[in-house]
Amino acid sequence: MQIVSKPINIVIAGGNYAGLSAAKNLYIKLLATNPDYDGTKQAPPNPNVKITLIDRRNGFIHYLGMTRGISQPEYGSKLWLPYSDLPWLQHSSIAVKKNIISRITPTHVELADDDEHVAFDYLVIALGQSRNAPIGVASSTKAEYLEAMSKYQTSVKNSQSIVVVGGGAVGTELVADIKSDYPQKDVTLIHSRDLPIPGPFMDEFRHHVVDILHSLGVNTVFGERVIDEASELESFSSQPHKYAGIVPELVDSIKRNATITTSSGRVFQADLVFNTLGAKTKAPLVDLPSSTDAPIFSPTGIRVTDSMQINDPKYPNIFAVGDVCNRDLVKLAGAAASTGGLAGINIAKLVSALSGEQVELDVSSRGRGRGRGEKDGQRSAPLYGHMKLVLGEYNAVIHKGDGVIPPEVAKTMVAPDMKLGKALKQMFIGTFPVNRKQRD
Repeated sequence: MQIVSKPINIVIAGGNYAGLSAAKNLYIKLLATNPDYDGTKQAPPNPNVKITLIDRRNGFIHYLGMTRGISQPEYGSKLWLPYSDLPWLQHSSIAVKKNIISRITPTHVELADDDEHVAFDYLVIALGQSRNAPIGVASSTKAEYLEAMSKYQTSVKNSQSIVVVGGGAVGTELVADIKSDYPQKDVTLIHSRDLPIPGPFMDEFRHHVVDILHSLGVNTVFGERVIDEASELESFSSQPHKYAGIVPELVDSIKRNATITTSSGRVFQADLVFNTLGAKTKAPLVDLPSSTDAPIFSPTGIRVTDSMQINDPKYPNIFAVGDVCNRDLVKLAGAAASTGGLAGINIAKLVSALSGEQVELDVSSRGRGRGRGEKDGQRSAPLYGHMKLVLGEYNAVIHKGDGVIPPEVAKTMVAPDMKLGKALKQMFIGTFPVNRKQRD
């Protein structure tokens, strides 16, 4: 490629599973392009390209393990991987900016702390969704994270009665982890629906979840909403709440010494309460006016095509990946990594096309971003999702497409470390990614 006077600016808004996967494939496709490159050292500079990763944290956090990390200190300390441990991310053509994203426009990304605008030629939106701390992780550095986790873990250890409000995947895994590690504690799950795990799943799957929770000794309260909660808010975050309006993770959901009243009039006393009532969209940060009658955001996220480009002809240079897009009905880490990687490949192809090369963008066949039971605007058979729930160290249940894998089989199909080792390996710690197909 001929050297140009002005490099192509590629911005990745958000890190973690999706953003890092996009960055990794951009490294492979735009930097490690020499056929003789073997991944034993840093790829040579590419003056034609500048890649900027913007994240409010300075490291990767393995969200899949957060519920267990709250109850197991040793495991919890391993969930944070500093970006500085990824040598390929230190490439001279890659810049990592630690900052809060306050607005995304058609031409630039605005940063909250420095009032800075980062212009782009291509953009990957990998903002994910927001959950209040501790699951959302308020910390921006590993030191802050370890301090906060220690306080959460101590709080759990010192509490006898613990209530979790919200019976989605996070809530059910959290009560299972706490009860498994502290069987003597009184652990209660309160959920407004008659069964846990909302979403495109069979009731058979939900009943298996209930059976496992009961076998662990978890108290379950279904079909009742929390209508009153008198308690003391327990804030463990060292982060200021200046940007809490745009970063809900900066607000703790934990409360202590709580009196909880449900819609049936039942009253629960709890030393500690976790609120896991779902994720919040990043729509307020994305200021991309639609050029069609359809909004940029659908109920399940930013509308994207099979190539992960925004589904609007005005933005062929903007991709949305991971939890922020509508690609999958159920938001999963593996899907986030897959869509992020696909965006990285396709942006590299678009960059190659600038020099006259003929390219065809890759597409993904997984998840079509349609609502449950919808196909081309018509109702169809129910569209079921994939979900793997790890309920404590020794129990699991899996919903796969239109079938349910029962607990006795499912528990043999899950990683004991909740895929922590796999996630870290995919980040290429201490080494450099290489295009294996090119090498072969």
